[in-house]
Amino acid sequence: MPRLPVRIASLALGLALPVLAAGSAPNRLPRELPPEIYAWFWQQAEFQPGGYKPFIDLIADHSNFGLLTTSLRVPAREIAFPETHDQIRRAVGYAHTRGLRVALDLDVRLARGTFLKRYPDQQQWMLRLRSFPAPARRLTIEPVRLNDHMTAPGGEYEILAGRFVRAFDAKLEPVEVRVIEQSGRGVTVETSRAGGEIIVAAAFEYRTPDVFAPALLEFQNGIHEQYRDVPLDGALKDEWGFPPVYNRGPREGDFWYSGFFEKAYREAGGGDMVRDCALMFTGAGGSPAERAAAVNRYERLILERNSRIERHFYENVKRIWGRDAFAGTHATWGIMPTGDAFKNGYDWWWAPRDYGQTDEDWPYPVRTSLAKKWGKPVWYNQYYNSDPEAYAPELWRAARNGGRLNVHPLYPASLSEDRHLALLGSPAMRAGARIRLLNYITRAPIDSPVAVVFGHAAALNWVGPHFADLGLEFADELARSGYRADVIPSTEIESGALELRDEWVVYGAQRYRALVFLNPDFEPPGTFAFLKRAAGSKTLVFKRGGEEIPGVYDSPSPGRVARWLDGSYRAHPLQPADLSLLTDGTCLLARGEKDPGGDPIEETFYCGGRRVAARATGVFAIRFTSTGDLDALAASGLRFLEAGKLRIELAQPVDTALWRGADGRMEGVVQRAQAVPAALRGLAARWSFLSSIP
Repeated sequence: MPRLPVRIASLALGLALPVLAAGSAPNRLPRELPPEIYAWFWQQAEFQPGGYKPFIDLIADHSNFGLLTTSLRVPAREIAFPETHDQIRRAVGYAHTRGLRVALDLDVRLARGTFLKRYPDQQQWMLRLRSFPAPARRLTIEPVRLNDHMTAPGGEYEILAGRFVRAFDAKLEPVEVRVIEQSGRGVTVETSRAGGEIIVAAAFEYRTPDVFAPALLEFQNGIHEQYRDVPLDGALKDEWGFPPVYNRGPREGDFWYSGFFEKAYREAGGGDMVRDCALMFTGAGGSPAERAAAVNRYERLILERNSRIERHFYENVKRIWGRDAFAGTHATWGIMPTGDAFKNGYDWWWAPRDYGQTDEDWPYPVRTSLAKKWGKPVWYNQYYNSDPEAYAPELWRAARNGGRLNVHPLYPASLSEDRHLALLGSPAMRAGARIRLLNYITRAPIDSPVAVVFGHAAALNWVGPHFADLGLEFADELARSGYRADVIPSTEIESGALELRDEWVVYGAQRYRALVFLNPDFEPPGTFAFLKRAAGSKTLVFKRGGEEIPGVYDSPSPGRVARWLDGSYRAHPLQPADLSLLTDGTCLLARGEKDPGGDPIEETFYCGGRRVAARATGVFAIRFTSTGDLDALAASGLRFLEAGKLRIELAQPVDTALWRGADGRMEGVVQRAQAVPAALRGLAARWSFLSSIP
C-alpha cells in the first residue's frame, strides 16, 4: 500500500520525522535483548483490505520499536471468527516483511459471543445482597453496569438475566417473599413482614465467561490452537480476572458467583455459599472468626483460580509458539489496590510473564519485585498520557528504577495517525534511543536491599484491619530515606520463590539485607517457620504484628530499618544521589530532567570500589569483573571515561555499548556512527552498527 498518507500527515503536523536511508545499519535491537515495545489497538479500519498496512508502515518508517503488543478494540470482530484470524495472519506476515514482531491478545473475553453460543450455561454471575429495613414492603435490586477495555469502545458487559436467589432476616434465617419481577433490568420482591431487617440476594448474569467455568481452559486452548498457523511472536493476556468493579465490591454486598464457584467453595470447606456471602457482608449469623474464615476462603479461591488460568495461558504460549515467544502483558488492573483484591486476588506474582509487567502509575516496589520473580533483568510498564511531552520523563524514571516502557499511544485521544506521529516526533523517542543502549549490557535487575513482605490473606480480607495493605507506604518511606524495597506477598514463601540461600533471604537474583514482614494475621505455620529460619541468617528480620519470634525485631518503622541500613552499609561519599545499582554490581546513571532528550553527565564516583570519571549525555552505565577489568559499558554521547587503567577521550561524542560475549571476548556496538572511533576500536574483538530514529 502506498505510504503517501503517512507523509501527508507528517507535513500537516509540521513534523520532520526521519526515515532511515536505504542500506543503513538496522535500527531495531537484536531479538535476544529486551524489546522496545509499542502498543497497537485494532479499530475497524484495520479490518479493511490491507487496513493494517498504514500503521505497520508508520511504526516501521518512523520509530525504533521492534515489538507490537496488539489487541482488538472492535467487539463485533471476535478473535475466534475465521475472518479475524485470516486478517491477523495477513497483518503478521506483512509486519515481518517490515522488520516488526507481533504479540497478539488472545484473551477469551475477545470471543465472548462465541463462548456464549457454545456454553450458554457457563456465564459469569454476580450475587448482589442488599439490606432493607422495615417497614419497607417492596424491595428492588438493580444490576451493576460493568465495562472495561474488552468491551471498548463505549460498550458494557451485556446483562443476560436476573433472578431472585434468597431472602434472610437479620439472623440469616430464611424469609419468605413474593417475587414481583426478576430480569436483567432488576429483581423486585414484596414482603409482608411488619418489622425487622430483611436481606435480599439477587443474581445477575453477564455475557462473559464464568471464571470458574469448567470449559474455560478448553476454550482458551482452542483459541490458541486456532492461531497455531499464524507465525506470532508472542501472545498477550491483559488485566485478566473478574470484570472490574468500581464500587466497594463485597463490602457493599456484591459477590462473584456461579454454580461452579459455589461447588469450588464447598470443596474448599465452605458451607452454603449464598448464606456465607450474607455472613461476609453483614457479619450476622456467625462469629467474627467464622466471618473472617469465609472471607479468606472466598478470596483464596479467586487467587487460585485466576492464577490457574494465567499459568495455562503462559504454558500454551510457549508450547505453541516456542520458548522465545513473548508472553505479555500485565496482570495488574488499576483501581489500586482494592479493586484487584476482588478482580484477581493480587495474583500478579502468580501470573507468569516473561518480564515483570505493570501499567499506568503502578508503584515501583511492585514493578521491581515482579522483575525478581520472573527472572528477567528489566520490568515493563505500559504507560499512556494525553500529552506527548509526558512520556520522556516517564522513560527516564523507568530506566533509573530498572525498567522500560511498553509505550501506549496517546490516551485519552483518538488513535488517528496524526496522534501517533505527535508521539513519534516527541523528545521521548530521543530519550528511548539513548536508554536502549542499556539493553545490551543489562543482565541483572535493580538492587533493592529490603524485602517488604505483606500478609497476603490479611491484605485480601476486607473485614480485617489490614485490608489492601501491601506495605507500599512502608516501602515508599524507605525509598525517601534512600533505600529501595521490593513488595512481596507472603504466599511467595509458600511457593518457595522467597527462600533462604547461602545464608541470605533471596528472591530471584536479589539478596536482601533486611526483611520486614507486615500483618501475619492469617498466616499458616509455614510462614512462621520460615521467619524463624530467616532470623538465623545474615538478613536482618523485622515483623509487625503477631507473636514474638526469637531473633525477629518487632514493631519496625521505616526509619528504624533505614537507620540499621545506614549502620551496616554506607554509600561512598562521592556517589551521586541518583546512581542506581543492579544486583550484579552494574552502576547506572540515567538523566533527562532538564532536557527530555538527555542531560549532561559529568561525574566522578565509585563503582564496586573503583573510581570512575565519566562525561556523557543521558545514559552512563559500567560494570567491572572481579579482577577490576571492564566487564560492560553503555553510554550515550560518551566523551570521556577514566576507570583504573582504562582511559577514553573522544573528539566527537558517541553512543556505544560494550559487553562480554558467551565466549568471554568483548563485543561492542556503536549507534548512529559510520565507523568505530579509534579510541574504542581496540576494546572489543567484534563490533556492530546500530542506526536510530531519531
